Amino acid sequence: MSTPLAPNVARAVAYPARLAAVETYRLAGHAGDPDLDAVVAHMARLLRAPMAVINLVGPDLQCYPAEHGVGAPSTSVPDALSFCAYVVADRAPLTVPDAADHPVFAGNPLVATGAVAAYLGVPLIYEDGFVLGALSVFDTDPRQFTADDQEALQTLAGLVRAVLSLRRRVLRQEWDARLLAVQGQVLEEVATGGPLLPILGMLDAAVAELSPGADPARRQALADTVDRLTAIATESDTWRSTIRRMAHHDPLTGLVNRAQFHQQGAAALAAGGGAVLFIDVDRFKDVNDRGGHAVGDQLLVQLAEELRSRLTTAVPAAVIGRLGGDEFAAVLPGLDREAATALAAELVTALTAQATVGRRTVQVSVSIGLAMSRPAADFHDVLHAADEAMYTAKSNGRGRLHYDGTFEP
Repeated sequence: MSTPLAPNVARAVAYPARLAAVETYRLAGHAGDPDLDAVVAHMARLLRAPMAVINLVGPDLQCYPAEHGVGAPSTSVPDALSFCAYVVADRAPLTVPDAADHPVFAGNPLVATGAVAAYLGVPLIYEDGFVLGALSVFDTDPRQFTADDQEALQTLAGLVRAVLSLRRRVLRQEWDARLLAVQGQVLEEVATGGPLLPILGMLDAAVAELSPGADPARRQALADTVDRLTAIATESDTWRSTIRRMAHHDPLTGLVNRAQFHQQGAAALAAGGGAVLFIDVDRFKDVNDRGGHAVGDQLLVQLAEELRSRLTTAVPAAVIGRLGGDEFAAVLPGLDREAATALAAELVTALTAQATVGRRTVQVSVSIGLAMSRPAADFHDVLHAADEAMYTAKSNGRGRLHYDGTFEP
C-alpha cells in the first residue's frame, strides 16, 4: 500500500475501546524491556534500516516501548500526518517508498526535516482485535521495501505481540495482588472496628496509588468500593458483618477468597490430614472469547455452585475457594485416598458437559489435581503438589484427574 485510504484516521486512533486496550499494557514511553529492545535491534539489522520502533499509538502521540536509532521514548505527530496512525486506521501494512513525494506524509515534521524518507509498518493487533499500534522501520533515504521485507516484519510482529501479552499478564497479576492486599487490609480494619474516617482515607489513597495505567474498569471498581463502604458504614449496625464477608469471600462466586482459603484450609488439615483438590476450568479463555466476559462469569458462578453442592454434601466440613480466574481449590478434611479419588473423579464426570449460560451453550470440562496430606505436612506444599498434579492432568488431555502422593500418610 503506498497511498493511505483511511477516511478518518483521528477517529480510528481515538476510538475509546482501542485506547482502553492500549492502556492495559501500561507501557507509555520506553520500558527498558531487553526482549523488546533485542527485537527492534534485530529488525533494523534484518531490514537494513537505521531506525526501528514498536509504536503504541495514542491521539497525536506515538509511544515506543522499544526503539532503535530514534533516541526518544515518544514523538508527538498529528494523526493526520502519522505513518503509524494510518496503519492503525487501515488495520493493514503501509509502505511509503518516498515520503517527501507523498501527498500526505510530505507534511510530517520528520519528513520535512529530512530525518525520515521511507517507511514500512505492519499492525500490532491486540487479543480482542484492536490495533494497538505498529511495528515499523524508517530509512533516511528513499527506498522500495520488498514483499520479503514486509513478510519479515509481520513475522516479528507476532513475536512482539507475544512479549507484550506476557508482559501485560504479569503487570495485571501484580496490580491484582496489590489491589487485593489493600482491599483486604481496609476491610479487615473495618470488620474489627477500626475508626471509619482513617480507613476510608486509606482506601482513597489506594485508589490514587493504584490507578495510573490500570484498567479503567478496575479503577472505577476500586473507587466504587469507597462509596460502598461509606454507605454501608452509615446505613445500619449490620455493616460490620457485611464488610467481614467482603473481606473473606470472592464477590463473584461467594466462595472464600484465596487468603481465607489458605487460612481455613490449613486449619482444616492440621488436626487429621485429608485431601486437597486443585480444579481448573479447561479452555476457559475460549469461553470468554466466544461469549464475552459476562458469559464467562455466569459459567464460573454455576461451576462454583456445583462444587459447593457436591463437595459439602459429601464432606460437610469441606473448605472450597476460588483462587482467581478459573482456578478453584478444595480441602476435604478426614477423607482417605480412595474416597477422595472417587469424589474427584465424580466431579470430573459431572462437570464435563454442555452448559447453558444465558442464551449460549458452551462445552465445559475441568482438570483436577489431587494430593493427600498427612497431619504434619505443610499446607502450602500440599496445595502446590495438587496444583502440579492439575497441570499434569491438563497435559494428559484435559477433563482428567491426576494424583500426587508426595504427602500421602
